[in-house]
Amino acid sequence: MSTVPVNTNKITLRAADNLDFEVDEAVAMELGTVKTFFDENPDASDDPIPLPNVSSKCLSTIIDYCKFHLALRARDHSSAVENEGKAYDDDLVKTLDNDSLIQLVLAVNYLNIKDMLDMLNQGVADRIENKSVEYVRKFFGIENDYTPEEEAEARAQYQWAFEGLDPDED
Repeated sequence: MSTVPVNTNKITLRAADNLDFEVDEAVAMELGTVKTFFDENPDASDDPIPLPNVSSKCLSTIIDYCKFHLALRARDHSSAVENEGKAYDDDLVKTLDNDSLIQLVLAVNYLNIKDMLDMLNQGVADRIENKSVEYVRKFFGIENDYTPEEEAEARAQYQWAFEGLDPDED
């Protein structure tokens, strides 16, 4: 079993709503945007790193995710560990309502956390799979810019795309 070196350096991250989070450097370096900042500014001060596009609610979830997956990577790379990570990810997505999921996707995209973004995007895809156009519009907050006539024409022309859809959920 491998061990991760104990890193006592702390970095303070400031969420958009001005709440500060003090995290281990290893956790902060999981956030691609923060890592790039330090790579480009090696003499950066100890001032909090502002994250203007990330709410404290999202940042808290992201930090928990990064801590969990860092700890998993420090363990053996067995299928049991991989299953534990997958179960954690699945539970995380299940606990999020649609709005929270979208906000988290935007925050993770801004912070450039590829594995978490891939997992969340799959969660979004699973939620909209085989749903109606109306459901997808509502999910993403998209306004319908078709006239009723244009929409009726598209539905008639591509009728197959509207058949056998799952019932919409709220």
